[in-house]
Amino acid sequence: MPRAPQSLAGQLLVSHPQLRDENFCETVILLHSHLASEGAMGVVLNRPLGRLLGQTQSEFSDSPLASIALHQGGPVGSDRLAFGGWSFPAAGPAELRYGLDQEHAVALVTAGGFQLFGFIGYAGWSPGQLEGELSQNAWVLCPFEREFAAFEGIELWKKLLERHRPDLRLEADSPENPGLN
Repeated sequence: MPRAPQSLAGQLLVSHPQLRDENFCETVILLHSHLASEGAMGVVLNRPLGRLLGQTQSEFSDSPLASIALHQGGPVGSDRLAFGGWSFPAAGPAELRYGLDQEHAVALVTAGGFQLFGFIGYAGWSPGQLEGELSQNAWVLCPFEREFAAFEGIELWKKLLERHRPDLRLEADSPENPGLN
């Protein structure tokens, strides 16, 4: 009997230190959907834009969503804003939501207990593409754990590599061009 495809949704993709593509260098991606036969989609977690939704779009300035932090979500659909985030129950994996409409996003913010963000763009893979990149070790696959949800930027990338691939620590700490030292 054929094995059912394993979904990687809910996992983190942490770029290998040698992945130098400008879109994914030193990047952590939260996969929201994945099936080998359909492809994958996720958002970059560690590229905060340093702005809030209410600061950038006047129609949200008096909304409960005004204080939502914006992130560069990826190179695809970079002209689109999508709401997404997570909450961590007392036990078990994070509850993930992505592609929320404005009404649902307001309800989550109002209820509290849910980390909500605005993602501009997303990362996407065609069927089999992500599996190929994983087989080439372009990414380190990591669980999405509560303790890492508080980190941002390159610090999140380094902490995940340190925890799940300590053998890559020296490479992660090395400058892009060691000859310039």
